[in-house]
Amino acid sequence: METDYSWSQKVVLIVEDDPSSQLLLKAILSKTGIKIIVVDNGNAAIQLIKDAEKVDLILMDIKLKGISGLEATRQIKSIMPNMPVIAQTACAISGDMEKCIAAGCSAYLTKPISSSKLLETIDYFFRRSKAQELVDLVSFTN
Repeated sequence: METDYSWSQKVVLIVEDDPSSQLLLKAILSKTGIKIIVVDNGNAAIQLIKDAEKVDLILMDIKLKGISGLEATRQIKSIMPNMPVIAQTACAISGDMEKCIAAGCSAYLTKPISSSKLLETIDYFFRRSKAQELVDLVSFTN
């Protein structure tokens, strides 16, 4: 049974260079009422954060053209340390999760993305209290 989520007051930034992955993520999230911003590279994501664009959570593809998702995450976290960043990658190899954690990612999902897993992960970050700064990343691995 899929839970209904209502995030009309929230904004998600999707950083994804593959158009079909962008469409999939938008389709999954559109049912929640969340505002969606999509950029196709890490530099654009960093610039949005520097410009103080309202963003509540970032879905970060790790394998991006140009600046990697890991480097973009490091730079974003230096500006906004508490920004939840959910890493997503199609090329999950040994050590990738550790690299994502080291870069500052809050959670790690592998592609193909499970819609229920994605929604549960996002909901976790929207519901957690400000006092919960440490995240149990293991609970978000596939």
